[in-house]
Amino acid sequence: MLHLYWLKNKYTAIRGTSGNYPSFCFYYFSRTLLIKKMVQRIFYYLSISFLLSCSPSDNKLVLHRKISYPQSKFIKSFSFTGEPVRYPGSGSDMHWYTWGIDDHIYIVDDDGQNFNGYTNYAHVLRIKGIPPHHTLETVTDFEDYDFRAKIPYKLYRRYVDGILAVDSVLYVCIYDYDWEIPGKVYDFDDMHRRAKLYSAWEGLTETQIENMSFVDGFSKNGGIAGIIASFDFGKTWVNIPDTNTPQFLGPRFAGMSFLTWGPGYSNTPAELGDYVYGISNDGNWESGDNVFMARVHRDSILNREAWSFFVSYNNMKSEWTKLEDAAQPIFTDSGHVGHPTMMYNPALDRYIMMIYSDTIPHRIDASREERAKWDKASELQIYEAPTPFGPWSIFYNEVPWGGKNHSCYLGQMPAKWLNNSGTAGYIMFAGDYADAKHEYYGLIVQPYKLELFK
Repeated sequence: MLHLYWLKNKYTAIRGTSGNYPSFCFYYFSRTLLIKKMVQRIFYYLSISFLLSCSPSDNKLVLHRKISYPQSKFIKSFSFTGEPVRYPGSGSDMHWYTWGIDDHIYIVDDDGQNFNGYTNYAHVLRIKGIPPHHTLETVTDFEDYDFRAKIPYKLYRRYVDGILAVDSVLYVCIYDYDWEIPGKVYDFDDMHRRAKLYSAWEGLTETQIENMSFVDGFSKNGGIAGIIASFDFGKTWVNIPDTNTPQFLGPRFAGMSFLTWGPGYSNTPAELGDYVYGISNDGNWESGDNVFMARVHRDSILNREAWSFFVSYNNMKSEWTKLEDAAQPIFTDSGHVGHPTMMYNPALDRYIMMIYSDTIPHRIDASREERAKWDKASELQIYEAPTPFGPWSIFYNEVPWGGKNHSCYLGQMPAKWLNNSGTAGYIMFAGDYADAKHEYYGLIVQPYKLELFK
């Protein structure tokens, strides 16, 4: 009523006492209604535009922290198409792989036991077929090779990593974590003795357990002690490093993983020559800063002097140095680089690098409270590049990797498991070493697919 009274006064003020008041009212309300509808429609389209800009349809990655690499303009999306599946009877972790000349996947892995076999810190497994129709079997548990018995007088915790097949020969890196962390060495001789054992925890005091837990959880890179070789597909091994063997490669190359092309290192891209390429993170096992690359001629793998290290890549040409300390990283993400892996996808002509890390970076000066948060969850990023040297672009990010109940690590993408178009395959990983349930402590595979930009 007050509104109508105001309207009549407004009409009188404009028109005086003459004119058609009802017509004016109709005109006024019609115009008001039209304007209201126009405003509503504009707001509607603006809202739709905003929602579309925020929707997943543009495939903009949501990152949980700042990552300095751009989103891929080649791979539009990555998604898992099935649940993780643990191979029955597998019970070890840290699976590095290579593609054998016999068309089988060979794996070297660490702590645990498989198929109720020998419990050890080193094993070689063989996968026949392609998931989900694959079979897994033990080649050797290295019962006759105690690599830890021959460590030098240093606090090295010895394991195996970086398996490589070149023609019919298998190579495996023997690598060390460095236990000598300031403030954590309670008794050098006792820790040196324990470093040689499968389990180093028996008979420790509460304080020693705390120190050992920190040292083992941090797992500082020590280096590659040596590279062993097998000429019978993993049954027997030669070139075992002993206490007098000079260190083969330093801390920047301790977590070695080799690039794999085809069976027996066949089908290497012509521009890369007759070289074997390997990558590693620096720092410690799951919280390094950089990825470094090394290479060696495929005929000289056991010759340390033949190795060289990446420096730069410009104008389609890579530069290398003989000095490890002069090497430059191919990738950097401070505090978030665990042991990396890389594969070549021939159908896409793209290099894919998987990077995992603890969600809490492992710092050597971490407090007890910070240490208590380690190994509860991990993160996964996957990158692509047109060359193995970069430039890298991110196309997948998952935190926590495996969900809130798991901590996964060391993802691999075997090229043998790709489909013909290179847009689907299986990843391989393990997890939960620090979790009492150990649900993912074994050989885990999971299917995925890629979507490309048109």
